[in-house]
Amino acid sequence: MGGMKRSREDYIAGGEVSLGYTAPSWSRGQLLGRGGFGSVFVAKLKKPCLGFPPIMAVKSENAASGPSSLSTEQRFLQALKGCPNVVQYFGSDITTTNSGDIIHNVFLELASGSLADFIKKYGSGTGMPEVLVRNCTRSILIGLKQVHDRGFVHCDIKPHNVLLVPNGDGYVAKVADFGLAKRQNVRDASGVRGTHLFFSPEMVRYRIQEAPSDIWALGCSVLMMLTGKPPWASTPKSELMSRIATESPTIPPNISKEAQNFLSCCFVRHPVKRLTATELLSHIFLVESDEGEVYIQEKAKVSDEKSLEVKPQSQRCPSALPSFIPLPSSSSEEEEEHIPAAAKRTCYRQIHPVAIMGCQPPVTFTVRAN
Repeated sequence: MGGMKRSREDYIAGGEVSLGYTAPSWSRGQLLGRGGFGSVFVAKLKKPCLGFPPIMAVKSENAASGPSSLSTEQRFLQALKGCPNVVQYFGSDITTTNSGDIIHNVFLELASGSLADFIKKYGSGTGMPEVLVRNCTRSILIGLKQVHDRGFVHCDIKPHNVLLVPNGDGYVAKVADFGLAKRQNVRDASGVRGTHLFFSPEMVRYRIQEAPSDIWALGCSVLMMLTGKPPWASTPKSELMSRIATESPTIPPNISKEAQNFLSCCFVRHPVKRLTATELLSHIFLVESDEGEVYIQEKAKVSDEKSLEVKPQSQRCPSALPSFIPLPSSSSEEEEEHIPAAAKRTCYRQIHPVAIMGCQPPVTFTVRAN
């Protein structure tokens, strides 16, 4: 049996045995998601091991076909180890089954879902409040700065590749999925890669994909956070590339002037003139106001109904989000509901983490001033 669509039972039935020399003793838990290159499971340590948390996520794929996107991801995550806004890499292992499959396993920080999951559920997919968008954007930009400062290009920035990782009593957004990443200023014979709806003009017109392309994709992601849909969602296949090459995504008129200006900075058509991650972190949209940043915390009312309370940032991490509840299975068809089939990513190897929010609309907010 191949490693593309394997369940936990497939591995167990195959008599999975570790061949690693440095990985701790671990067991495979529940399935978190599936994608084109393999599956993601919960991994539990059988006994404590220095440098490994007791519970992790493990990405697994059949290693028989040779180097793959998971191998690429592992190399970049090793180089980015210690970056706080990049999903953490803990190590890897090779296992074999009685049926002869060789399985490549990569241990990662366990997340509670993706930003795309949250966008889809929050407000029934109508968009997130700017306070949440601001905090998520800041976290993603910090991660992107770390990626770019180390000489890399992510090549597939989008909400599906941003994971929400528990942090105290909240969540922090972290850049993930480096299966398509590359080094800066290195032309790839295979051309540009990523998700078409998040392509930048220079990718379409000149086949150039560098750090500014990640910034354009970030702007598309911010737009998706604000509206609930990716840019160009209703554009026919026949028009998509020509529109990206000649136009910029529509900026909603009903968002703040600061948010509009931030998006305009991301959507500067000339890549050299586009702001960098470092420059965008100083943009007024992301800079703390005199009233203090806010975050959202889930609390239970006396009636056991859920509401959301907004408090100053100083009381908690800046990217806290309402609770996620991981589910045991996924549907890969649901991930890009608003994306036309022909406009999906060029090399589709996405893992689809599955989660639902612990709060549902209508949502009430209580604003507390400093």
